[in-house]
Amino acid sequence: MSSAVSNNSQQNTNVAAAATKPKDLFDEWMSDGGMVATKEAKKDYFLTTDDLRYLDCTHIGYMGFGCGPPMKCYKHEDLVEKSISKHGRAGVVKKLEARRKREMNKRLREEKAEQARKKMKTISNNTADDETADVAGGGDNPVKKAVGDTQEIKKLRAGLLRMAKKKMGFEMSGAPSRWRIEVPGTSKETFAALMGRPTDVNLDSFVKTGAYHTVERYEVKTLFGTKNESQLTKDFKREGVT
Repeated sequence: MSSAVSNNSQQNTNVAAAATKPKDLFDEWMSDGGMVATKEAKKDYFLTTDDLRYLDCTHIGYMGFGCGPPMKCYKHEDLVEKSISKHGRAGVVKKLEARRKREMNKRLREEKAEQARKKMKTISNNTADDETADVAGGGDNPVKKAVGDTQEIKKLRAGLLRMAKKKMGFEMSGAPSRWRIEVPGTSKETFAALMGRPTDVNLDSFVKTGAYHTVERYEVKTLFGTKNESQLTKDFKREGVT
């Protein structure tokens, strides 16, 4: 009798565990639905431009001249079918697992960088408090001034702004043109100074993606060393638009 009770309890435990077990990566990927834009179609379904060429699509979002072209959107079901036909189920699972691993590693890098930023802020605040105490108490320790841009960094910011303005323009659709500026051979010290963290010479507070350290949503005015938005514009003289 006790053996039967034990077996039943074990079966109930297995059922409960199965009921609470989350979907595997492939099932989650399959269950996502709706319309998918081109960029996400390539990224999330591991496809290329040629793969999408003959799939049915819907054009969404055209707001008129000057607003850019409409987005191409594809059905989730069509993308899943194309992806499986190209990579096979096992191939898709392998790619999903690799992507999850990359995302986990990225989160770890971001957490590590965030901890470094908090540490830097704490040290900076403590230093400011010590300097204030020295001034109030008439101490012998000289007061340190806030670290600002060196002349070299100021010139680099101005040079980057000139490069950016040369790239400004419009696509044939009327939308602003996309551009990218690269400054090869930049030292860690220079990069940290450009990003407003001159004391972080080892770049501990920055997230490294591949071979590069990156900063997202950085204030453009700070990067280019400008005081107002008018310095970030470029006027185009035209007789008319046809």
